[in-house]
Amino acid sequence: MSKKVLLTGISGWIAKHIAIDLLKSGYEVLGTVRSNNLIKETKQTLSSQGAPLEKLSFVELDLIKDDGWNEAAKGCKYIMHVASPFPLKTSRNREGLVPPAMDGTLRVLKAGINAGVERIVKTSSIVSMFRKPNRTNPYTFGENDWSDVNWSGCNDYFVSKTKAEKAAWNFMESKGLRNKLVCICPGGVFGDALDKREKTSISYVKLFLQGKYPGAPKFGVLISDVKDVVKAHILSLTRPNVGGRRLIVGSEVKKMIELSKMMAEALPDYAKKLPKKELPNFLVKIISHLDTSAKMMVPDLGIYMQTDVSYAEDLLGFKFKPARGCIEDAAKSVVRLGLA
Repeated sequence: MSKKVLLTGISGWIAKHIAIDLLKSGYEVLGTVRSNNLIKETKQTLSSQGAPLEKLSFVELDLIKDDGWNEAAKGCKYIMHVASPFPLKTSRNREGLVPPAMDGTLRVLKAGINAGVERIVKTSSIVSMFRKPNRTNPYTFGENDWSDVNWSGCNDYFVSKTKAEKAAWNFMESKGLRNKLVCICPGGVFGDALDKREKTSISYVKLFLQGKYPGAPKFGVLISDVKDVVKAHILSLTRPNVGGRRLIVGSEVKKMIELSKMMAEALPDYAKKLPKKELPNFLVKIISHLDTSAKMMVPDLGIYMQTDVSYAEDLLGFKFKPARGCIEDAAKSVVRLGLA
């Protein structure tokens, strides 16, 4: 069997970074896209980063449909399931993202088992771990923690990521194949934006640089360098000791005001637009009624999160990068691409 990887959601930001490194490392990559209209742009981005395209192919597949998944997985040695919906704004329908996230994950896992793949690496998130009521402050979370999907503070994104990952583990355990699965759980992922396509955490960098935030919410997040996230995914394909584990990938918990300061130091010309003070919690809560992107932060306002990632570094065999580098990469790429 060749070193062929089925990479879901290849048009997404993290998946593009993964595809670049997979192709440069000699893997054959079959990338799934929701629409064939995404193929040209994806190839252009990968090529612009020096990725060889000879071993790259695409297939149009939908996470909410059964069609085509078994066929796509045939002949693959590994699967990386990166595709998952990430809304910048929350919805009142807390279950709205579950079908593509959870049901889509199960479709991918079933196809992988049917094809006899050696390892499935799923992109999860620490959001499946840390959001629950009655937390201490500071709050320490880890590999064995789960967010409480029945709590009203868990929005549609948190519910979808938590239910999808739990379903993945339950399914693999029911087949006696837990060690074939690895879940990579980053925090807020930052780094080079690559292209102008809308993407996750980079959107907050863009809004900061555009002066859209009068102040920074009192909100902290585990910072994950996209380079570390990519490396963790690829190493997890072949490292035997990571099977059956949830790997938290990130370096430091940083407040939003600290990220603003890092951006100002990296881009002095934009310093005037960046927040220089923190917003009172009550004001963020008021804003959240008008801006649902702010609503996503409200349950964690004023809570300092902490976690120990040393176990993941030991299992993967490398140290995660400090936060500053990926924040600077993100900010500079947003300016380079004319997004700010």
